[in-house]
Amino acid sequence: MKVVHIATMLRGGAGIAALRIHQSLLSYAPDVTSYFIQKDPVTDSNDIERNIHQCTHYHNLYYRIVNKLGLKPYLTKEGYFRRIISKYPKNYEIATLPLSYYPIENHPLIKDADIIHLHWIGNFINYPSFFKKIKQPIVCTTHDPNPFLGIFHYEGDVLRNQGSLGKLENKAINIKYRCTHTHNNIHIACPSEWVKQKSEVSYILGDFPHYYIPYGIEEKNYPLLDKVALKEKFKLNNGKKTILFIAFDIQLPRKGLDLLIEAVNNIDPNKFNLISVGHGNKISINSKINFQQYENIKDISELNKIYAVADVTIVPSREDMFNQVMLESLINGTPVISFSNGGMAEHIKTGQNGILIDEINSQSLRLEIENFLNDKYSFEEPYIIRDYPITTLNNQLQAKRYTELYNKILA
Repeated sequence: MKVVHIATMLRGGAGIAALRIHQSLLSYAPDVTSYFIQKDPVTDSNDIERNIHQCTHYHNLYYRIVNKLGLKPYLTKEGYFRRIISKYPKNYEIATLPLSYYPIENHPLIKDADIIHLHWIGNFINYPSFFKKIKQPIVCTTHDPNPFLGIFHYEGDVLRNQGSLGKLENKAINIKYRCTHTHNNIHIACPSEWVKQKSEVSYILGDFPHYYIPYGIEEKNYPLLDKVALKEKFKLNNGKKTILFIAFDIQLPRKGLDLLIEAVNNIDPNKFNLISVGHGNKISINSKINFQQYENIKDISELNKIYAVADVTIVPSREDMFNQVMLESLINGTPVISFSNGGMAEHIKTGQNGILIDEINSQSLRLEIENFLNDKYSFEEPYIIRDYPITTLNNQLQAKRYTELYNKILA
């Protein structure tokens, strides 16, 4: 069975999750030949060995004519969308289009595939041509709500921009609905029950069959490490508990760094250390706090040390479907404090492997951080916390679940 995955890029939470699905199939699904198509250049020999390929864009004759006449921004549908979007201040995390100049449907790998597996495809898949030409069954993994929204990727962004970009959002929704419903063999895989319930009642995807397939993680990449030795290495052996915050882009309001900073600024700085990992500006924080800030750490072994040196990981996201940081923290035996939203509540059990907070605000977050620092909760041992993702959210199970879905579709 030949499966071809498509994603805009292999970066960020959704890109990493898509890559892990592909890798799990390569490692644990002998009956599946898995390939990956994305738009970034493929220069790493490891990528080539892992069956990762690039699709470059192509401008048709119409585009080239209007572009030569200087009319491109106005006479193409994509240009129309972008012109409207540019008229308003950016009050959202990201907006992508269901239109593009990437002819993925003509890629040689696509023509020979048995299953087409879509992931995070904003600004990459051209819905009108793609769904018209693809005849094979399609699996779509909802890494965020965008597959059943229009140009936005999060419901909060939809609500904040109703007055300015609401009409454009609805136009994109109608394009997606019209194009997907020209194909009668689409199946929706959801990493969390929360997003599955949202998708099942959506206008765009509600008519298609849905399946719950949680993300997986590779146990061997995240060995349990010596916390005492690491605390000494990171100069955190000061008797204080260490709090960790990680996000690909720490500046995104959705990730809630502002809530965390407001919370810790009102806690006795003699009680804790703070580590931040992720791309973004230097964080302004109470100078009395013992604080270490790192850029994005790509090396898994180095990132694993950061998780291991922490006593707790904070995930203060205002909106999240299934946070990769949560998964990576748990497999390190490190408990997680999170707001009870999205898919987080499906895996965090207060007092066992973390703390769930019902109200999304800095006061509630501060209270539970202080409860943690004051030992209100007696969490399970690290190896028990670790056992949950190893037994229920591992890559081998992920590959098995997707293989079963592929076989069911082909049968």
